[in-house]
Amino acid sequence: MDIEIKEHFMEAWTKYFPDCELPIASFYTNELNNVEFPNAPKPNSKGFTCIFSQIAPVRKGRARAFNMENLGCFGSFLPFGFTTEITEDVRNYVCNVERVKKSYEHFNSMYEHRPPKQATGKYLVFKRWDTLEEQDNPQVVFFFGNQDVITGLHGLANFDSMTPYDVIAPFGTGCDSIIGYPMHELASDQPKAVLGPLDPSVRINFKPDISTFSAPWSKFLSMLNNMNESFLATDSWANIKSRFSKIK
Repeated sequence: MDIEIKEHFMEAWTKYFPDCELPIASFYTNELNNVEFPNAPKPNSKGFTCIFSQIAPVRKGRARAFNMENLGCFGSFLPFGFTTEITEDVRNYVCNVERVKKSYEHFNSMYEHRPPKQATGKYLVFKRWDTLEEQDNPQVVFFFGNQDVITGLHGLANFDSMTPYDVIAPFGTGCDSIIGYPMHELASDQPKAVLGPLDPSVRINFKPDISTFSAPWSKFLSMLNNMNESFLATDSWANIKSRFSKIK
């Protein structure tokens, strides 16, 4: 990636979102390039480990890479693109265990509207923004933040849009919200950012006031380029910005 973009964002983020958590960049690759490939976690009492638990070290600056060999939840295989097969286990879990889709018919129709997409590399890498290197090629950038942070990102994503729909909140897993849908948006003529996670089974891993906001790379770049001329430079945002230092 262009290191100037990395530095530009760091400066802008510190200016307009002081004391807020840096985002995570994610991308497919066939080479680890010294990124940690952790062992598969041991099953917990529920029989799986959520990706948001697995990437907790990434939020602290430790880059990690994943694929089917070390992902702790089989539900992440499909949204992360490491399989395109919709298995009976997945259908049963979504419809009969989680009960978030009314029937198999409803579940199948969901994937007819958005067919599974194959991963374009052997690994899916997660890196905190400040640890990105020139060899990296970010495809998606996602943020963790409270409602004030999400408000700023939402407004910025819509700042140069000709419609009011440049941020979406489609149904899906937490994995879908940070990776699955944004990766699909990369091929769109008008790529949209994605809010989440709205999966009830994932929310237990989050503080009540924290959400995610995930942007495909082209949308992220437009947001970055618009920061200085947007509402972020107004007194209204300055009042909101003053509350960031109180976040714990």
